[in-house]
Amino acid sequence: MTNCHFRRSIFAALSIAVAVQPACARAQSAPLELAMPAMPLGEALLRIARLSGRNLVVDDQLVAGRTAPPLAGHLSADEALLQILAGTGLSGRLIGDTIIVSRGAREDDRPARSSTGEEIVVTGSHVRGAASTSPVITLTRKQIDQSGSSSVEEFMRRLPQNLSAGVDQENFGVPGSGQDITQNGAGINLRGLGQRATLVLINGRRIAPSDTGAFVDVSLIPITAVERVEVLTDGASAIYGSDAVGGVVNFILRTDFDGIEPMFQIGSSTRGGGRQLLAGLSAGKTWGSGRALIAYEYRDQEPVKARDRSFTINLPANWYLLPREKRHSLYGTLRQDLTSNLAVDLSGLFADRQTSRTFFTASQIPVSAEAQARSLGGTAALQLKPGGSWLVEASGSYFRSRTRERETQGTALFNRSNTLNSFSEAAFKADGSLIDLPAGALKLAIGGAVRREHFESLFATSVNLPTVVDAARTVSSGYGELNLPLFSASNRRPGFEQLVFTAAGRFEHYERIGSTFNPKFGLRWSPLPGIALRSSYGTSFRAPLLSESFGYYNVFLFPVAILYQNPSAATPGVGAALVGNNPKVKPERSKSWSLGLDVAPTSIPRLRFSANYYRIEFSNRIALPSPSINFIGNPAFSPVVTLSPAATSVADLFAGANQLLDFSGPGFTNGHARPSDVVAVVDARVSNTAQTRTSGLDLMLNYDLPVGPNDNLHAELNANKIFRFDNKLTSASPWIHALDTPYNPLSWRGRAGISWTHGPLSAVAFLNYAGAYHDRRTLVVRPVHSFTTLDVGLALDGTATHESALKGVRLALNVQNLMDTKPPRLVPEAGSSKSVGYDPVNANGLGRMVSLQLRGSW
Repeated sequence: MTNCHFRRSIFAALSIAVAVQPACARAQSAPLELAMPAMPLGEALLRIARLSGRNLVVDDQLVAGRTAPPLAGHLSADEALLQILAGTGLSGRLIGDTIIVSRGAREDDRPARSSTGEEIVVTGSHVRGAASTSPVITLTRKQIDQSGSSSVEEFMRRLPQNLSAGVDQENFGVPGSGQDITQNGAGINLRGLGQRATLVLINGRRIAPSDTGAFVDVSLIPITAVERVEVLTDGASAIYGSDAVGGVVNFILRTDFDGIEPMFQIGSSTRGGGRQLLAGLSAGKTWGSGRALIAYEYRDQEPVKARDRSFTINLPANWYLLPREKRHSLYGTLRQDLTSNLAVDLSGLFADRQTSRTFFTASQIPVSAEAQARSLGGTAALQLKPGGSWLVEASGSYFRSRTRERETQGTALFNRSNTLNSFSEAAFKADGSLIDLPAGALKLAIGGAVRREHFESLFATSVNLPTVVDAARTVSSGYGELNLPLFSASNRRPGFEQLVFTAAGRFEHYERIGSTFNPKFGLRWSPLPGIALRSSYGTSFRAPLLSESFGYYNVFLFPVAILYQNPSAATPGVGAALVGNNPKVKPERSKSWSLGLDVAPTSIPRLRFSANYYRIEFSNRIALPSPSINFIGNPAFSPVVTLSPAATSVADLFAGANQLLDFSGPGFTNGHARPSDVVAVVDARVSNTAQTRTSGLDLMLNYDLPVGPNDNLHAELNANKIFRFDNKLTSASPWIHALDTPYNPLSWRGRAGISWTHGPLSAVAFLNYAGAYHDRRTLVVRPVHSFTTLDVGLALDGTATHESALKGVRLALNVQNLMDTKPPRLVPEAGSSKSVGYDPVNANGLGRMVSLQLRGSW
């Protein structure tokens, strides 16, 4: 180990002289295993230098009186320097075998880097090393460990910006919860705009959706393999294409790891049911020219039944609130440098999940639901450094997701649903610097892709013949993005510490759907040290699902009076109701604005605060106008009603239908109606009729407070305030105020926590809050109380130290909902006498959950 020592003031001039060098040169060594408590900054720098085998050059006067925050985990020397120097006005450079600390660029001016020192792409941009001008929330591995979550689904429910409406195991039977019959998976629903409007990525790449294509099943992602989660809470179709309306969730999986890491976790609800077992094994190896990692995870969850929860309302005792689940997941990655300028990068993911649950119909005969979900896929990429700062990548990907669901009542088939989603993609991208400007390099990213999407489904019931859908389409795209620095540390002047402008645009063509172009513009301005303002504007879109545009529809013929809200106002004749999918649906459109403030005061170096205002207008939404068909006479449904249609138009509708069901005769018998007999058409198919508008404010705070030589306190807050959330069923209908109503977004949601660290010992406590609202579904308005729970944890962590007797071992005890708070009572839907008794979108019925985790690292 090279000897390291402080150099006195004689080196101050040298330190200042090198301040114009890059923020951190590339580290050549493997990541360091760190477990450093808060300590004097000079001592912390000395320890990092010693562990990385480098000399240290620093002026004592620069670090005198400063304290470094605690560090723990696998960090490169670059990352360790960035963290302990954050907010100090100092920068660390790796020059050869020497760490040089000097006055230099602030953290906001530094390019984003990986654990190996390479500039990385941050979610929301294709430009390496460029911070997004849109708001990005980063959830770290440390936060995952502190939560005690046994699945990605469970962890993401804690994010205030994610509404748990949609497909989710706990949402079985909830109105509008999604299209998955047995609710076996889980999607993400940023801003409450729907799981179809949130783009989910793994390592920055798309994966195949599940079920009808309406959501990406994040519950299949192994949580033990997740390094961090980056959440872009802004529209981003200019960057990523379709679906990025409410935002983007990017799961960054582990890549760099040397050794073997087994993990075992058990947990159980103190109310009964819901026992969980999570086991995993990761193994990795790094070498001079590459790295490899493979991770396996097994999860076993017992059901929670109605008899285990006192708040359910008239549910049979054996009704499953949460299903029985067994899941296997496997993830692998390999990177190898072929030459100094050429590398190959491979990654793959496989998951298989079996679930079962029991529920009851009106006949009180139990229905047994069995389901299997299986996903697999991978990416191969070839990366070339042609010269300068440029990086060129050509990649190919293939992913598929299959679900098989079968429900039986006794020995008879109740229904059966099989789906398959898959895609193959070839992509190209390149980014680098165009020219050097006084404030830094003007950077450009360009790229394109061709993707072939495929969807198959089969649906059958005990009374219907199987219905089969088989559809495919080709999607081609091209994009470009500019990052233009106007002011930075290199040319700052009063009022302009930093000014960066970004512009991006993406063109996409969907076979049979058409083309779309979406731009996005962003600005980041820092008028004073530690203060920055952000703003962005962009348009986004969501292409129709293959199941929506390639599906089928049926035509029902009735006496026209059935289609009237007031049957006595009907004229004689036949009415036609169109039910099902619509081959003429077009992409959904949105506009989004954001304005943000980031504060990192130099006088309080460990404080970070941000506020972000957002506004989204979502139009042309694909939806059902109403579950009923008696539209005529209601002005709100006039856009989907055609009176006195032309016989030729009706004949075309008949010809395009999957089935023509004639109930127009006496006693709803076959009336043998002809197109010329139809006097009114009600289009109750999915169509581009709905609109949504929402606005709100996100508040984020992080603060580290050293309280002693070996102790540190950390406080954090994430709160979401929604000002409005309004929907329209059609262009002629009134706005429906959905905010603070059952199964919809709430005005306030938040999560706040505090953690204490003392060497390898740490303790955490988090408050989760969902606001109160009123249930106005019936004439009797009922209050629904707020839902506040307390999560706590205690951990003894020796995985990042070489000296402790606990070397390589982490033991953690977590308790979710420590006070065993019951969810607020919610009465059943109108016309029903039974329900789960609460709102699972905005509360949780699991109760107190205690888990114990043991993890090793060798």
